[in-house]
Amino acid sequence: MNHFNRLEHATQTLRETNQRGVAPYLTAGDGGLTTTLAVLHALEKAGATCVELGFPFSDPIADGPILQAAAQRSLEAGTTFADTLEMVATYRKEGGELPLAFMSYINPLLQHGGLSSTCQRIAYAGADALVVPDLPLEESEELEKVCWENRLAPILFAAPTSGDARIQKAGSRSHGFLYVVGRVGITGGSTAFDNTTQEFLQTARRLSNAPIAVGFGIRTADDIRSATKYADLAIVGTALVEKLHYSKDPAKTAFDFLKELQSGLNA
Repeated sequence: MNHFNRLEHATQTLRETNQRGVAPYLTAGDGGLTTTLAVLHALEKAGATCVELGFPFSDPIADGPILQAAAQRSLEAGTTFADTLEMVATYRKEGGELPLAFMSYINPLLQHGGLSSTCQRIAYAGADALVVPDLPLEESEELEKVCWENRLAPILFAAPTSGDARIQKAGSRSHGFLYVVGRVGITGGSTAFDNTTQEFLQTARRLSNAPIAVGFGIRTADDIRSATKYADLAIVGTALVEKLHYSKDPAKTAFDFLKELQSGLNA
C-alpha cells in the first residue's frame, strides 16, 4: 500500500529483522466493550504485534464452540457495530497504537450501510485491516477495492488444501499478512505442527509476498515455538478468549498470558 499502515509496518518489520510475533484474537464485547478496551491496552503493554478484533456474529461458521459462545455472550449483552467502532476510536484517542485487524463475516459488513460505507467507518474508527473468513478468494475483489480506497489492509486466507497457485495469488493480494490456516476445520482444536504442517508453512512463506500469520489451535508457548518456525506471526484466539471469560481481572490475565506465550518466540 502506498501510505503508512500500522499493520503493514509492524509485520514487515518482523520479516525484515527475521523476528516473530504473537497476534491475539479478541471477541469485541465479550464481557463488555469496557473490558475489551482494557484488554487491548494490556495486550499493547505486553508487546503484542497486533490484535485481530472479531465483531460478534450469530452464525460464525469458522469458529469452534468457545468462540461461538463468546460471540453469543457479546450479542446478548447488546454489542452493536456502532458501539464496537466507538470503542476502537476510544482506544485510539487514549493513545493506543496496536495495529488492529477487524474481523467480520460478510453479512454484517453488508448490513451496515453496504461494503464501501462500512469499510469507511471501520477505517475512520482506527482499524488497520479487514479479515473476512467466509469470503473466498474468487469473490474478494470488491472487498479489496474498498479496502484500498479506505486505507485498510485486506487480509486473505490460505489453507493446507490450497494449491501453490492459490497460495501465491492470496499472498500477492494480502497486505499486512496472509492468514494461513494451520489445519482444516474450525477454530479451537489443536494443530499438530508435524512435518506436513511445517512443509505447508514453509511453502506459504516462500510463495507469499506478504508476511504470514498462522492460526487455529495455538494455545501454548510450545505451540508458538512450533508455529513460528516459518510463520511471522502466531494468532492465538480460543485459548485467550476462554481465559478472559473465566478471569476476574481480564486485563491482567491478558497481559500475563501473552507474556507466557511470548516465551516461545525465537526460543
